[in-house]
Amino acid sequence: MKRVVWFLLAGSLGVASLIAQSPAGWRERADRSTSATDPDAPGSIRFVSRGSGFQASNPQAAVFWNPANSATGSYSVRGTFTLLQPSNHTNYYGIVFGARDLEGASQSYLYFLVAQDGTWLVKRRDGDASAQTLLPKTPSKAIRVPDASGRSVNALEVRVTRDGIGFVVNGTVVNTWSGADRAVRTDGIYGIRVNHFLEVQVDDFAAAAAAAAPLTPGTTSALTSRVDRSLSATTFLLRQDTGRGARNVTVSAPTLQRPVDAGADVTVFGEMTASDDGRATLHATSVLTAQMVDLTKRLPPPMTADDRTIDGLMLRISPAFANLRQAVDASNVAAATESAVTLEQAFAGVEAFWSAKAKADATAWAQTARLQATVVQRSVTSGQWEAAKTAAGTLAQQCPLCHTAYREAFDDNSFRIRVAGR
Repeated sequence: MKRVVWFLLAGSLGVASLIAQSPAGWRERADRSTSATDPDAPGSIRFVSRGSGFQASNPQAAVFWNPANSATGSYSVRGTFTLLQPSNHTNYYGIVFGARDLEGASQSYLYFLVAQDGTWLVKRRDGDASAQTLLPKTPSKAIRVPDASGRSVNALEVRVTRDGIGFVVNGTVVNTWSGADRAVRTDGIYGIRVNHFLEVQVDDFAAAAAAAAPLTPGTTSALTSRVDRSLSATTFLLRQDTGRGARNVTVSAPTLQRPVDAGADVTVFGEMTASDDGRATLHATSVLTAQMVDLTKRLPPPMTADDRTIDGLMLRISPAFANLRQAVDASNVAAATESAVTLEQAFAGVEAFWSAKAKADATAWAQTARLQATVVQRSVTSGQWEAAKTAAGTLAQQCPLCHTAYREAFDDNSFRIRVAGR
């Protein structure tokens, strides 16, 4: 059971103050950042009743749900989400559905989110460490971006029917996913997700009977179906079964990295068009296998021993740096010292690695990071917190320098050591 928080919230709606309390029966689960370049903010998550709805203030990303809120079969989940002020960088918020085991290690759920930059996406959480993008970040004019006051209001809805899933923003269907039942499970708990650095008010959040979201030519669409046959290296046919019978849909995927297999189930995302004779073509920007591997993305080669060495060091550095920033902001001597020691040791390993490769610049960047970790240790011990913050900032500046020169990013968000000519 998650901790229940009661607190006094200063009023901003023409009253001196009001009591805000955690909504009865609701729970929360934080999803903490382990990124050295995008750490969480300090402070605690607050999810409270406010007006006729809920207000989430999130220094860390979190999911909020009531175990009594569950939907199966055909249903619609909707809510009005008011972003109270934009964050310092793009972060997403929206609806969780089809959720299971939200308090356990095998948590799973789908989530439909929008952001202040006017984009939406659909992802799936499958366990503590795995988050898969099902329908990628896509701009839509239907999404309202922050106005001069910094606020934006977006009514979001997920419509689940036996024919597929419709994703709706302010009454506009931004995507229809036909055949989704072949790829994902939609029965389960529904709730709310708000990523870090966001403050969001949610009103009129509820489930109801679903209204169908028809497949509309000229809008983004997703289709999960079986590959009928390949037509070329980048074009293939899908066999789509509908309530009106079966039809072939031509998929054009110019960035397909390898051919699809006949008879395999795939999920294709892109823009659907129709010719005068009624033939449908889906111009794909994403082609996912049943294992949710995107065949349009540039995937990394197998890891070498050197890749494994560097990745092992990065897995120590990223969470340690995130913890360091939080500890320094909170003036926590013990936590800041522990994280700084971890960083000092890890960057010593990075320094030795690049020194053995005779890469003077990378060696120097790692050495600077190691020395700044030492400065942090001295500064926090003597209570010089501004000096500690400055040293942590200098340390952080070394990472992108080395990544730009020697680390190659791939479309699955993994890295390899950069190889000339690749």
